[in-house]
Amino acid sequence: MRAALIIMQPVGAEPAPDVLGRSLALRQLDFARHCQCDVLLLLARGVTAEANELRHAAEDAGMRVQLLGAADALSGVVQPGDSLLVMQEDLLPFCHEASSALAEGNCVVILDAGAGTRAGFERIDIDRAWGGALTIDGAALRRLSGLGEGFAPASALLRAALQQGVRQQRLDTGTLRSGEWQLVANDEDAVRVEQLWLDHMLERPGLVRPTAWLAHRLLKPFAARLASRPSTRGWIAGLTVLVLLAALAAVYMGYVAAGLGGILVATLLPEITRQLAQVSATPSAPARNWPWVGWLVDAALVGALALSVEAPWYRMAFAPLVAGAALFLLDRASGPKWLTLARDRGIVVAVAMVASVLLPAEVAAMLLAALLMIFLLIVRARERE
Repeated sequence: MRAALIIMQPVGAEPAPDVLGRSLALRQLDFARHCQCDVLLLLARGVTAEANELRHAAEDAGMRVQLLGAADALSGVVQPGDSLLVMQEDLLPFCHEASSALAEGNCVVILDAGAGTRAGFERIDIDRAWGGALTIDGAALRRLSGLGEGFAPASALLRAALQQGVRQQRLDTGTLRSGEWQLVANDEDAVRVEQLWLDHMLERPGLVRPTAWLAHRLLKPFAARLASRPSTRGWIAGLTVLVLLAALAAVYMGYVAAGLGGILVATLLPEITRQLAQVSATPSAPARNWPWVGWLVDAALVGALALSVEAPWYRMAFAPLVAGAALFLLDRASGPKWLTLARDRGIVVAVAMVASVLLPAEVAAMLLAALLMIFLLIVRARERE
């Protein structure tokens, strides 16, 4: 058995702060799942709403949950040969290096004493500070039975692990600067860590990807607020559908440039969705992109180009379908840096919009398809070389 111990706030205490919409306890549960724990032990001095939420989340994830009223009960649950993951109450764990080390076997996460104590972690000696997490064999829990009441279980198990000479994993101080490994004791700490996460995890696209760059600039001031709401990405996906439908309706009614302008605005929304996914990721649930949102934009572009052409159906469909196929293949091609500009949806739609203003609709669609095919042929030729 591989169990995780999460120590809950007692009844009546101030609730622990949230980080990007998830409580510290849920963040620790995510980390425990990433460390391959299959049992959750909740040390709770009274049943709280947060403890119930955590229990339901663990059961939904397939973990077995047991509620403990006192730390000395651990020795009756975790047997010798079992592994127990212990985390300090205020710990916000996210570091993959730490999770890999803890999942391998008995281990104590440590930090450099100077940086660790400044961040609020417990000093071990002149060189080391405890990083707030460890895994230990169940045999060591027998020592808790003789400590009486009122002891801190995490610190007591740290002393037991150090006395047994458990392997140590020292984390780089960069994990503290990035917010991947922090103690969050109050709301001020939570706000500071959220900003660290945004600086570290939110992608910073260059101007070679203008659509992603603009989406980043628009998202950053609101990223923490949006990422804290689980339904945000769904709302953005729904907004994308509405904008694209409105754009296609505008093209159908003869307002081609306005319709393509709507699609140009919509190209930002899949990028915002993708970047929000990066911020909302957890160790047990890495960022999951929704590529279908981008596919909707491509489909709308093909549809708008076809609707703008007044000709038999085969002439309406030919150039737009060639353009769509070229975009599909360009997305899967590797090539020089300028290729990123060639397949940037904002640039592609902007070219289509300008061409539709200056040229007849069918000629504009053919020009866009020809340009994309030229880029694709250049890439294929370079790949053969």
